[in-house]
Amino acid sequence: MSTAVRHLDSPRAWLMWGLGLFAYVVAVMQRTSFGVASVQATDRFSAGASLVSLSVVVQLLTYSAMQVPVGVLADRFGSRTVIGCGAVLMFLGQLDLALSTNVVSAIVARVLVGAGDAMTFAAVLRLIPAWFSPGRIAVLNQLTAMAGQAGQVLSSFPLAAILATAGWQPAFVSAASLSGIAAVLIFAVLRNAPPGRSAHRSPADVSALQHVRNVVRIPASLLGFWIHWMCSSWIVTFAMMWGYPFMTKGLGYPQPVAAAMFTLMVIAGIPFGPILGILSRRAPLQRTNLALFVSAMVAVPWVAILLWPGAAPVWLLAVLMIGMAACGPGGSLGFDVARASNPLQQIGAATGFVIVGGFFGGMLSVLSIGITLDALGGYTPDAFRWAMATQFIFWGIGVVGAYVTRRRARRLDRARGVRYRTLGATVRRELSNWLVQWRIFSNPDQLPPADEALELVVEDGRTVRIPAVLPGINGELTAIDTAANEAAPEWWRSRVDEYLCLVATPELEIGSIEIRCRDSADVLAVRAEILSALAEREAGLSFEVTPWARTRPSGV
Repeated sequence: MSTAVRHLDSPRAWLMWGLGLFAYVVAVMQRTSFGVASVQATDRFSAGASLVSLSVVVQLLTYSAMQVPVGVLADRFGSRTVIGCGAVLMFLGQLDLALSTNVVSAIVARVLVGAGDAMTFAAVLRLIPAWFSPGRIAVLNQLTAMAGQAGQVLSSFPLAAILATAGWQPAFVSAASLSGIAAVLIFAVLRNAPPGRSAHRSPADVSALQHVRNVVRIPASLLGFWIHWMCSSWIVTFAMMWGYPFMTKGLGYPQPVAAAMFTLMVIAGIPFGPILGILSRRAPLQRTNLALFVSAMVAVPWVAILLWPGAAPVWLLAVLMIGMAACGPGGSLGFDVARASNPLQQIGAATGFVIVGGFFGGMLSVLSIGITLDALGGYTPDAFRWAMATQFIFWGIGVVGAYVTRRRARRLDRARGVRYRTLGATVRRELSNWLVQWRIFSNPDQLPPADEALELVVEDGRTVRIPAVLPGINGELTAIDTAANEAAPEWWRSRVDEYLCLVATPELEIGSIEIRCRDSADVLAVRAEILSALAEREAGLSFEVTPWARTRPSGV
């Protein structure tokens, strides 16, 4: 086994992910820190709502504008350099904000924070395919996005408490120190890839502009952009600027209740990350519909809150927080879509492009709310009611953009052999899977046969039959196979030969194999058979073995 393969999913891999996650948690704290201080900022800088919100708008504009360039830098120089430099910029920005006494200085500070923040998340996500096997990537993407929101708790409680007791300067100096610690750890310990494995950097002869063009011309990249816009703009608007003022001034809640709502949003997100990661992997062709459902979990309670006579009750706001919690990993579905169609050497730029969606949509929403508040007389309940309603304009733009772009992406996938089913058929498949698992449990001697199979012709002219192909990673497809019941080692040796032929035929665009077994007990046995066959041939193969799920070639 090669050194690089031995380090995949190893304790060292988890350490690398943990370091990247720590940097991202700190970045989220710096990103949202101005939100908890927005009311104090109005007094400190003697400015109105629209002028104070301009600081956050500029921060978001910087963050959005830098995402694609930062992705190109990560593809060119690696995650370690980019994440470390981002932490240094946030350290300088928060230190500047601690000393700021006017809006201009505060805007410069938020530009530095926005730039440093932009250099973190996409670069952390880029670490995951280098250190982990393909089957873990979707869930780890979701866990990263979800766990990173712990930074919101750091700004809602410790930072808000320091701000209330010690004042502006100690609060932001404390925040700056965390980014300083993150920078030291990243430069000292983090590595881009395991020893012996390429970090998949972009070729030096490809210009930055061409690198970006290669990403944007892929419809799946645009689809990921709109999915992120559709889900994440809700959170950007609420967490980065208007959540605290809306709860304390618009609804009249005390500060501890507002802080508790943000904490609820973070805690409620804990189960959503893994759940949406698993659903994204089981039904990759329904990611847009899944994102729409998740974003509606925010839209519906917002309608109820804005139409409620008087101040909405706390329980209704809690429902909104749960919807917000789901929208965090919901936006990450856009990364799964883009990752499936972009080669790994441009995944940093693709991830950055997707991130632009949610933050650009959020920036427009933040600005529109500030302008509306000033036009209607400031921080009053009625003004907030109308101002927060402007979010629906930008959500609608995201929904339309996602479904228009999805048509283009699906046309290309169908040409590559991916077969789509309707949303209803996919839901019925997942529900029926529970019944199928019961039948397997009650009659373990028989694996349900596939109704049909795809017949793929490999380089030597042979035909290999498999149940289906799905979007995989690195711009390639994943071939889905079902394990034969109690197959002999000879059968597996022959089947592994066919797998190797599939991935060795460039025209098929297959990069990995997923073998589905009848139950979890068979997973280890099948994996051992495949590894033994590969060892005999001294060959490598990207593959996953998972418990069986009902798969039809007419669309998975």
